[in-house]
Amino acid sequence: HLGAHPSVGRGMVMVREDRPGDRRLVAYTVPAAGAAIDPAALRSALGSVLPDYMVPSAVVAMDALPLNANGKVDRRALPAPESASGTGRAPRDAREEILCGLFAEVLGLESVTIDDSFFDLGGHS
Repeated sequence: HLGAHPSVGRGMVMVREDRPGDRRLVAYTVPAAGAAIDPAALRSALGSVLPDYMVPSAVVAMDALPLNANGKVDRRALPAPESASGTGRAPRDAREEILCGLFAEVLGLESVTIDDSFFDLGGHS
């Protein structure tokens, strides 16, 4: 489904474990000619045809996928996804401040805003 999306020229999905015990799906994409990758729109499109557990928690847009000497994707050279946190509103009261602090701690992030989605940042049950 990832490769069938019109904005994706080339792509792959893999399980990453950047923190011990925290495994998550990450999609790596190269845009199709004349297209741009919108990670949120791509995740939404995948969510309309895949069960939630199969939708990548992050989409990393790249100019090209790194290849090894055999011409296969060099998985070790793929970057960890960047956090999209920090672009929302600050906590408005003590309760929101505590919750944002707890979410940041659980997710291993420096900060989380009240507009951030726990699951979009890599959280899971």
